[in-house]
Amino acid sequence: MKNLFTFLLLTVSFALFAQNVVNITYVTVPRQDSETFLELHKKFTNLSLGKERVLVSSGIFAHAFAGDYTYAIYDFYNSAEDLVIDADISNKILGQNIKAMNLEEEAQAKMQEEYMSYLGMYIEGHSDQIRTFEGLEKLGFESESMDWSTKKVVVLSKYSTKWGGNKDFTEGLISGSLKDNKDSGKTVAMYASRHLYGTGMDWHSYMFYETWSDFAAFEESSYGAPMDEAANKYWSSVTSHEDEILMWIGGIDEKTKLFYYAK
Repeated sequence: MKNLFTFLLLTVSFALFAQNVVNITYVTVPRQDSETFLELHKKFTNLSLGKERVLVSSGIFAHAFAGDYTYAIYDFYNSAEDLVIDADISNKILGQNIKAMNLEEEAQAKMQEEYMSYLGMYIEGHSDQIRTFEGLEKLGFESESMDWSTKKVVVLSKYSTKWGGNKDFTEGLISGSLKDNKDSGKTVAMYASRHLYGTGMDWHSYMFYETWSDFAAFEESSYGAPMDEAANKYWSSVTSHEDEILMWIGGIDEKTKLFYYAK
């Protein structure tokens, strides 16, 4: 695992998905512990933040359908080197902030107990992968009305492609899914990433919707549409495909620099 306390610095703009490198940590938490996990996540996230961090932006997603994890934490960096060095920086800040609280013995013991509880939930059954968004701006868009203060329904489409099939895939994505989502008026943002390290499929495509109704309306309007030549090339380039549905649930406010959960 990259780091237990490399957490969420949310930039409320297209920059959220416009950095070069992202580390994704998938956390599996028992349902009965999920509320406690989120409370402790917020607490220790805020304690780990500081000006020295090289984390650029981040977001946390709750799993809704498909997949086998509870939460996905996306940490964005300008480079893989920044990703590596941020681990020590965040741990140092966390220790300094806790020390500065000058806790009494009982409070210190409680802090340690909460930390160990959080640590256990974070580690047990987690997995990671590293992906890149570099040079993929043409495969996405963001609406001017995008509001990161509210929860979002997110469809994550994952693809692996044939050797030499990336050109047909990206051209088909632009003329097909990207155009359809942008023209629908229901999708508020769309982004794409490519796999770098760890277990993961070649391509990820993320579609953000304000509500479940908007998501359903888009699906209904696009279901059963005939394939044109570009669509045929697109799907012919794909060797495997999976979809998941997530909820974007929070991050760190750009102004306050504090972690929050979206409404």
